[in-house]
Amino acid sequence: MNDIRFALRQLAKAPGFAVIAVLTLALCIGANSAIFSVIHAILLKPYPWPGSDRLAYVYNTYPKMGLPNAGDSIPDYLDRRGITGVADSALYTRVSLNLTGDAEPEMITGMRATPSLFSTLQSAAALGRVFNEDDAKPDAPATVVLSHALWKNRFASDPSIVGRAVRLNDRPVTVVGVMAEDFYFPSPRTQAWVPFAFTPAQRGDNERGTEYSQMIVRLKPGASMEGVQLELDLVQARNAERLPGSRDFWKTSGFDGRIAGFLEQNVQNVRGMLWLIQAGVAAALLIGCANVAGLLLARAVGREKELAIRTALGASRLRVVRMLLTESLVLFLAGGLLGLFVAIWSIDALQGVGLSTLPRGFGVRLDPSVFGFTLACAAAAGMVFGAMPAWSASRDNPSASLKEAGGRGSAGRRTQRLRAALVVAEIALAVMLVATAGLLIKSFDRLQRVDPGFVPAGMITAQVALPPARYDSPERIVAFHDAVVARLGSTSGILSAGATDSLPFSGLDSSGSYSSPDIVLPPGAPEPHAMIRSADPGYLRALRLTLLQGRWFGDTDTAATQPVVVVDRVLVDRYWKGQDPIGKRIQRGNGGKLAVVVGVVAKVKFRTLEESSDKEAIYFPLSQLPQPMLMFVARAQGDPAALAASVREAVRAVDPNQPVFDVRTMAQRMDDAAQPRRAPVILLSVFGGLAAILAMLGVYGVLAYSVAQRTSEFGVRMALGASRSDIAALVLKAGLLLVSLGIAAGLAGYLALSRLVQTLLYATPSTDPAMLASASVALGLVALGACLLPALRATRVEPLAALRQD
Repeated sequence: MNDIRFALRQLAKAPGFAVIAVLTLALCIGANSAIFSVIHAILLKPYPWPGSDRLAYVYNTYPKMGLPNAGDSIPDYLDRRGITGVADSALYTRVSLNLTGDAEPEMITGMRATPSLFSTLQSAAALGRVFNEDDAKPDAPATVVLSHALWKNRFASDPSIVGRAVRLNDRPVTVVGVMAEDFYFPSPRTQAWVPFAFTPAQRGDNERGTEYSQMIVRLKPGASMEGVQLELDLVQARNAERLPGSRDFWKTSGFDGRIAGFLEQNVQNVRGMLWLIQAGVAAALLIGCANVAGLLLARAVGREKELAIRTALGASRLRVVRMLLTESLVLFLAGGLLGLFVAIWSIDALQGVGLSTLPRGFGVRLDPSVFGFTLACAAAAGMVFGAMPAWSASRDNPSASLKEAGGRGSAGRRTQRLRAALVVAEIALAVMLVATAGLLIKSFDRLQRVDPGFVPAGMITAQVALPPARYDSPERIVAFHDAVVARLGSTSGILSAGATDSLPFSGLDSSGSYSSPDIVLPPGAPEPHAMIRSADPGYLRALRLTLLQGRWFGDTDTAATQPVVVVDRVLVDRYWKGQDPIGKRIQRGNGGKLAVVVGVVAKVKFRTLEESSDKEAIYFPLSQLPQPMLMFVARAQGDPAALAASVREAVRAVDPNQPVFDVRTMAQRMDDAAQPRRAPVILLSVFGGLAAILAMLGVYGVLAYSVAQRTSEFGVRMALGASRSDIAALVLKAGLLLVSLGIAAGLAGYLALSRLVQTLLYATPSTDPAMLASASVALGLVALGACLLPALRATRVEPLAALRQD
């Protein structure tokens, strides 16, 4: 305790030093803690279900058809739920539920799940009960379990809601339970769960390949992923033996069942990006700590006389080290505590960067584990970076130090080498950060220049989910669509309007196998598989798709006329290269009618701008393939966001009980899709800039202190005839040597880790010579600027005054 009080008094005597050191540490430790909060919430924190580490996905894969994860069919689920390594399992699929009644119509995100979902998650209802096997019979009365948020916000936390009927998708549904406040599945956006009822037809083998659901399993204690995978292989082998008609298709498509950890599967696309950001902020922390260690070294050298007197009076070397180490620990812990406030502010700022939109990003917050990490980080940094100057100072010869009393102390070659090594390390880390940030900026710029296949500017979009109880026939769906599009087309400010079931960057997708008498497949080739779209005549004009050949759909393409399709260039290049595709025939699935190809459009980017273009797309007229899930799109004459109310009114005018949701501009959708790439660009750019500033301060500090220590030497040199330019060159040479060593070490370190960066780059090599050279030159110029002031100060040394100091 005495050491702590003494450390506080000593730091109070040097407030400028203490403030600079604490602020540097607070900034670096706070940023590190904020990013770790993201890492913890997304990658490390377990799900809020007991034993969540034993939960896993089981899914179908068709690697030869370009479908690494195709979900599950009901027969596959029934086959696999009896695997011996599985304790419990469930099948679920996302559904949109229109909630109507006394209040405003609202679309809620629902989940259709087998009753075993809640036992698989080992979770019970907080109010009432979850649904059971009787609720999941096809002829059972409709039931629903509400989320706590929906119960609170829509029904004012009314406990009598259990047993009452609410209106979902235009039919009465009985509420049987409300889940606990901390329960969610698969994300907090899910507001209700309804039973997944299997009809006898859905349980049959003909349903295989209808894969719109997900399967989750809980492994038995002691069971392994590898063991379950072996059992999945056995199940598939038995099915191949039992169903010879499917055997060839399974072989050519590479069909198999796979298992993957629930957490790993959800975060696999962002894991590398998050760890790279954490590495970047950790590098900035190390640079900041190295700067503070340099300041501590300089401070310890300035206290040589004091330390020599203490040693001469009997203080042991260990006692001196403990005293200096206590000061550094107090300094670093103060920086850590202040860093908590920086972390709180930083987490709020991260919302704007978009990290909260990542999988599990909703849980980002400062919790006890993050507080512990911050304090541990501060303590570890204080021990490591405080031990170096303390140990160095304790090794000085007390007799020599006392003899120099009244003169300027000398840091000694050992201390100078240590400070120089710290600066070289700072520059090396800064080079690695700046190079990485530069490559990410270049990659992101190239990505933003990619043609999505349509014109996104000026578009407003909206989604509706038509309830099957009211829209129970294709004719009613088409009539609703036609009426809404007609109203949108007559709305002031809208140039064109259309609709589809799968809009680019909407998160909705549909794909399926197809065949054609005009396609000749080589032996062993997989069956053709494409993205399937339904669209109306206005869709081409609203998105401004590029029509390459033939025509788009017209008003004459109806359910009563010849089925037609429009295909994209990928399909044509794959199967009809060098041929005229117009007039070719395509059959959707096994039982569909032959449709005639009437047009060819350019490839459209659908999920992200960086997605590959190896999956073809087939467009069907919405009038011939109507879908209850519709995405309306309108091209605005001015600001598209200003038309949001008009789009809602157009739908409500046709059906007052139909909720309209997900109303966003296309630019907003594309921004959301780009967040996983934008976030590391912004953050690593910030950390790179911070690293460059800290490295510049480190170079300046070393050279400034060196000039102060060598004042007498410079005076002698100038007295013997050295010019001021000679003195400046001497200082600059020392600084540029440190900078050159740091840049070389940084480039070597970056090249050793460049493969990790490559996974986040688009159309940009991780070893791009121009960018690496630019990063090196930029850091070199910054460091040169840091060298100039000490060099200028050295030239102002007056020889006579310098010699008098000795």
